[in-house]
Amino acid sequence: MEKALEVLVRARESIKPAYPTPEHLRNFKLSLMDQITFPAYVSTIFLYKADGNVKADQISQCLKSSLSKTLTKFYPLAGRVKDDFSIECNDEGAEYVEALANGFLFEYLQKPDQNLLRDFHPFNYAESPVASNGGPMMRIQATFFKCGGLAITVCTCHKLIDGVSLGIFVNSWTTTARAGNKEVVPRFVASTIFPASESFMPLPLHISPVQANRFVFDTKKIDRLRAEVSSASVPRPSRVEALTALIWKCAGVASRSNLGYSRPSLSAHAINVRAVAEPPLPDNSVGNSVAYLMAQASEKEIETLQDLVCSLRKAKAEFRRNGLKTLLENKSIFDIPESIKDKFEKDEIDFYTFSSIVNFPYYEVADFGWGKPVHLTFPNYLVSNLIMLMDTNDGKGIEVLVTLSPEDMAFFERDQELLAFATTNPSVLGYTNTSKL
Repeated sequence: MEKALEVLVRARESIKPAYPTPEHLRNFKLSLMDQITFPAYVSTIFLYKADGNVKADQISQCLKSSLSKTLTKFYPLAGRVKDDFSIECNDEGAEYVEALANGFLFEYLQKPDQNLLRDFHPFNYAESPVASNGGPMMRIQATFFKCGGLAITVCTCHKLIDGVSLGIFVNSWTTTARAGNKEVVPRFVASTIFPASESFMPLPLHISPVQANRFVFDTKKIDRLRAEVSSASVPRPSRVEALTALIWKCAGVASRSNLGYSRPSLSAHAINVRAVAEPPLPDNSVGNSVAYLMAQASEKEIETLQDLVCSLRKAKAEFRRNGLKTLLENKSIFDIPESIKDKFEKDEIDFYTFSSIVNFPYYEVADFGWGKPVHLTFPNYLVSNLIMLMDTNDGKGIEVLVTLSPEDMAFFERDQELLAFATTNPSVLGYTNTSKL
């Protein structure tokens, strides 16, 4: 494991909304999906090259003033979770930390190991990511490298914010910082479509020792993989379907190699339900609007990539028919198949969670005025069997962040079928101007 870069905290303060939240908005109602979601912080780190025209103090002041203005529109993020049904929008503010890193940005970019960034968080995220009662909904740290490069860590409480909501917030924040003409205004309407319930089933959070690794797939390798996984049933698999099948299969092989026997395998795939809700939620709807479709693989034999892609397509079709209805009826975000529910509850299956932000313009919306990020990452130090897919910063390939148990990862990262398509944690410097790193 790489040693974390040393970080010195210079200042810590609370950033309050520029204008007080009106009285009639101070009791924010959570939706059913907000209730279900575990109140952990989700961390996103944006990394920027140095801009010789802007000093660190100017950058920090810009971040704080624009954050204050943005929180006026995103007022629940300046409040505190009150109970299972509401957020008290009391304007206590978001935590903001300014820090200095005893190192250079290129030290991370040449080998993007998340362990280097463990101290780039405004609290001990690597050991306790859970948002405590009364804690900030949003915690931010701006860390300046020796070279003038910058890392902005945004930790948002998952009790309100999903991946799309984070993108909407960052877009609004950066637009405000640049004094852009097109204002980004959130809509808080999820609770009207997914009303809260007394009998909701909270999403479980299992914390365990993990090892993360990053795998990059270029366009040519992805096209070749798509051709190999195509079949009469699914003649044109998507890039995400092809990569998901490959990762799922190789993770299952690693589990078998580690345990010495096969287990049933179930994969959960995050789906943005804004467009499929009835009525549909607006694109700028902020709040948890994610459901999970379930795809199952047999324990009796190693399924082919084509089989796994077919399982994914079947799961998608089933979800379109009644997935959202089932979620609202059961008040649970996971609809575990009856055939393996008993084994799932006894932790006797391989269970993987996939999330994709491919084609979501995180790099484009995260420009505060000193350029787009050269890289971004989603650190995960505690939750195993979690897979995140995202675009590379040039938009031409796909990065996959895989987090498994250390024992499974030892087999997974040596899988020859995986390595025929993936490059293991390559340097970002190959497609980045390094003059200011």
